[in-house]
Amino acid sequence: MNIRDRTTEFQHSVHTYVKKQKGHQTRQQRRTPGQKSEFQQKASVIAHDIASTAQLLGKLAELAKKKPMFNDNPVEIAELTFVIKRKIYVIEQSLIELSKLGNNGSVTLPMQHSKNVMNLLNTKMKNISGDFKSVLEQRQRLELANKDRWEKLSALSEDATAGHTQQTVAPQSYNSANPFMSSVVEESASGEQLAMPQDSSLLLMEEQNASSAYLQERNRAVETIESTIQEVGNLFQQLAHMVQEQGEVIQRIDANVEDIDLNVSGAQRELLKYFDRVSSNRWLAAKIFAVLFVFFLVWVLVN
Repeated sequence: MNIRDRTTEFQHSVHTYVKKQKGHQTRQQRRTPGQKSEFQQKASVIAHDIASTAQLLGKLAELAKKKPMFNDNPVEIAELTFVIKRKIYVIEQSLIELSKLGNNGSVTLPMQHSKNVMNLLNTKMKNISGDFKSVLEQRQRLELANKDRWEKLSALSEDATAGHTQQTVAPQSYNSANPFMSSVVEESASGEQLAMPQDSSLLLMEEQNASSAYLQERNRAVETIESTIQEVGNLFQQLAHMVQEQGEVIQRIDANVEDIDLNVSGAQRELLKYFDRVSSNRWLAAKIFAVLFVFFLVWVLVN
């Protein structure tokens, strides 16, 4: 009997098989991270944007707490408000795209994990929108209070101006009513007119113009804050709706898991019952085996 050495062929076959397995694993590893990273990278970018928005919101809250009359930065507050509002809108659109990506089924991550990530991001964004709305409402209250104070100060300055004009007009009426004291009153009136600066009325008018301009500026600021609050309220409602949808999906998944658990438990109980019935019918199994054995013997004897 001739023996043929086929060790080389065996080693070649093993080497080819190992190369095929490595190539398959490499292709699978290249394909899988791409699918995973698409969802994870977008979620990471959204989380980073949410964190930066929270920092800007904290800065805006510190500025909004300051009283506008003494330490005011209206330009910086307006810029921060616009930037935060824009970032909230962009993040909301990104969350909608991420939700569509998670529902397409192309993500290799577990469905429960993607739903939890979406729920977490939506909840954080909902909290930031609510805080932003609260900060704007606080700023609005301060602006309205400051507006009331300036209106009161303007009214006091107008009263003071009116009182000064009455004082300057009063000697003339007194002079016309008392012709015997005309010389004395004219001397006192001329002395008071010399004592008063000639441009006092101009200064009062400039103060009134400055006050009215400041009030107009504050009115515009209040109107801007009110419109921003309305827009943020709409975004807040949309985010709340998204969070509610994610919660309903998670509740449905939990309900399905509970149903599956109940079905598995029921199947296990039925299998145990069937096993008990089979175990209790051992005598029947022995009879069947005996009958089969007899038929086998008869068949052997006949043949």
